[in-house]
Amino acid sequence: MTERHHPVIAFLVASPFEVLDLTGPSSVFERSTLNGERHYSIQILSTGSDGTVKTAGGMTIANACKFSDYSGPIDTLIAIGGDGAVVPQPPELANWLAERAPYIRRIASICTGAFILAGAGLLDGLRVATHWAWCDALQNRYKDLRVERDPIFIKEGKFYTTAGVTAGIDLSLALVEEDLGHAMAAAIARTLVLFLRRPGGQSQYSSLLAQQEGIENARMRDLPVWVKAHLNRKLDVEDLAKAAAMSSRTFMRQFKAQFSTTPARWVQSLRVEAAMQYLEDRNASLSKIARNTGFRDEQALRRAFLQQVGVTPKQYRERFGELARVRGPHREPNVEVSPSLA
Repeated sequence: MTERHHPVIAFLVASPFEVLDLTGPSSVFERSTLNGERHYSIQILSTGSDGTVKTAGGMTIANACKFSDYSGPIDTLIAIGGDGAVVPQPPELANWLAERAPYIRRIASICTGAFILAGAGLLDGLRVATHWAWCDALQNRYKDLRVERDPIFIKEGKFYTTAGVTAGIDLSLALVEEDLGHAMAAAIARTLVLFLRRPGGQSQYSSLLAQQEGIENARMRDLPVWVKAHLNRKLDVEDLAKAAAMSSRTFMRQFKAQFSTTPARWVQSLRVEAAMQYLEDRNASLSKIARNTGFRDEQALRRAFLQQVGVTPKQYRERFGELARVRGPHREPNVEVSPSLA
């Protein structure tokens, strides 16, 4: 009997690298099976001079192979992100990539791994994604790219680029689905307790945490936490100003300077984020969720979801409701309210 060929997933790693960029996708590919047998073979390629790769924290993987010493087949090449990927790479790596690229079926980058591919000229003229914090740097360094800030990942022909860190897992599931079908990708997602597809983009990261970043005024910094604890209130400008112990005029001036949006839109974003948590529980009705999160009715909740997430509450629940069976009954997070906002 002829031995079946296993497509090689080659991870190209520049040390120090982001460990989850490698281990997350690797876990997805390792669980991909065909006829009860692992479908892929995994190879780690180091951009360094030896057969090891290292994380920023000092963890070492020793069974790597220097990229130039590897002469075997590559089905899918994935450049891994991290601090080592951002610095300029040696010319021999760019030459190797240019020579091997025509013979590789798919080429991808995860997070800042896009810098490695871009440095070799492979992404010229393409739409590209990377971690949101590195979009400007990538665009400034490589003028021929079209860097997009929001997508989780972008496919341009045989080239794939992703947003930060866990977006590599999203891409890996998509690649498995391309190769082995929806059922296999869905089974892996269930096993690893992952989302098979995430609606929206990088803007999904917690708005509560994001709103608190870089805010110097303590009253304004504590405001998101207070609002999350009082979503069933009206929460107009007067309510928010009172909570922050400011006059309405002072509040509006401070709010505009700190949040760069209107209070109404800002409150709506926190309501939507809270509704997402409720929607993981399939037992909660949409009307109850709307009431608990301060929306006037189900239609108002639906409009807000379409505007901010790009899907309806029902569609979001269909994709994310699986988590409720894993996590158990929905519980509200413990929220501590600053005394100045009580």
